[in-house]
Amino acid sequence: MQEREMTNVASYSSYFKYLGLSRDPARALQVYGAIQDRLMRVHVSVCNSVLGCLVKNGRFDSSFKLYDEMIREGLSPDPFTYSTLLSGCMKLKQGYTKAMGLINEMKSRGLQMDSVIYGTLLAICASHNYCEEAEVYFQKMKDEGHSPNLFHYSSLLNAYSENADYGKAEMLMKDLRSSGLTPNKVILTTLLKVYSKGGIFEKAKELLTELEASGFAQDEMPYCILIDGLVKGGKIEEAQMLFSEMKGKGVKSDGYAFSIMISALHRGGHHQESKQLAKEFETENASYDLVMLNTSLRTYCSTNDMESVMGMLKKMDELNISPDNITFNTLIRYFCNAKVYHLAYKTIEDMHTKGHQLNEELCSHVMVQLGKAGFPSEAFSVYNMLRYSKRTVHKSLHEKALGILVSAELLKDAYIVVKDNAELISPSSLEKFARSFMVSGNINLINDVMKALNRSGWRVSQVNCNNSEVYKVHLY
Repeated sequence: MQEREMTNVASYSSYFKYLGLSRDPARALQVYGAIQDRLMRVHVSVCNSVLGCLVKNGRFDSSFKLYDEMIREGLSPDPFTYSTLLSGCMKLKQGYTKAMGLINEMKSRGLQMDSVIYGTLLAICASHNYCEEAEVYFQKMKDEGHSPNLFHYSSLLNAYSENADYGKAEMLMKDLRSSGLTPNKVILTTLLKVYSKGGIFEKAKELLTELEASGFAQDEMPYCILIDGLVKGGKIEEAQMLFSEMKGKGVKSDGYAFSIMISALHRGGHHQESKQLAKEFETENASYDLVMLNTSLRTYCSTNDMESVMGMLKKMDELNISPDNITFNTLIRYFCNAKVYHLAYKTIEDMHTKGHQLNEELCSHVMVQLGKAGFPSEAFSVYNMLRYSKRTVHKSLHEKALGILVSAELLKDAYIVVKDNAELISPSSLEKFARSFMVSGNINLINDVMKALNRSGWRVSQVNCNNSEVYKVHLY
């Protein structure tokens, strides 16, 4: 199409929208970057389509960066441009601040906020827990003559759900009904979340019954909301009853309800019941996500079921699910408690290789256990993985590593620890190292050892004790 020069605003816009639906933002950036005609590059329809493709596919940072380039080239954004960018702010960590910058810029260009932009802004406030600001914008929207629709009410209701403000939520529901609107599934489910988070369980149960009667409880989500609320409210038995009721009605579970109940039973010390539920899900379901895998893995580890643990790892490979920090740390703790230290070490190694941040306290414990179990080289490897990670390790780690290496007579490796960290190691440990090195160390490195200790303010001296020559380390 480009080769035949048959491109125009409509064709570019349609193509970028197609790429958005095809989940190919990289191609959209490539095609946009190849446009030579400056007027075409800054045409608002073309720009909106490209930005929409990026936002739709989660490329939020790229969308804002490209927008800045478009502005520099001469783009005159319209309300749809801002609406597109604002929708990307919902997923950004500092999304509310970014949204306010866009709103101020929009006003400075003389553009007015419409009901779509107000709706997006309300959703941003809700997702970032800016409840009071959401109320202000909701009222401002009404004052400007925009009639709220179900999406606006849902967004404000969602903001109330974050703080479980059921009083304001009920007032909002009265306002919704008085405006002639009928609550839909999203509205009623969000209200259920408000009641469940607020511990208003009787009203939550009544609302769940209403959802069932309206045909809005055919999936597990409404049940999960109330089950989760009951669990967090300490009402595990009621949660179990509702969970059983859900299964009895044939409601299909994707694993969320199972995950909530398995975790609740595990935390409550009901490990066998937790395991039984995990097995039930495993028998009835072929598909897993990472959350459900981690939940099952944790309960199998707590019951020391090595076969099931290995089964979960095999399933993870078969489903091509990448482990996260929770997965790795769960396995490391389990293998360490089971005294299978070589597997704990391999898991730490795999975790480090995949770029995850190591848990220093846990890995330090594994390092010590590896040393005690007769694996000093592996212990030193764990030490190095921690040492070269992107964080400052506790000074006691160096002394622990030195003790393991000296006891195993790996004095060359011990010298590396001392050379870089002597000022963080106690005199008694340095003295033990120096004494061992002078007796058994590499003679070619003795001068280097002396220099390393001297640089850190320590001096090694030879003294006679009971007719034997011994080495003492002291400050000078």
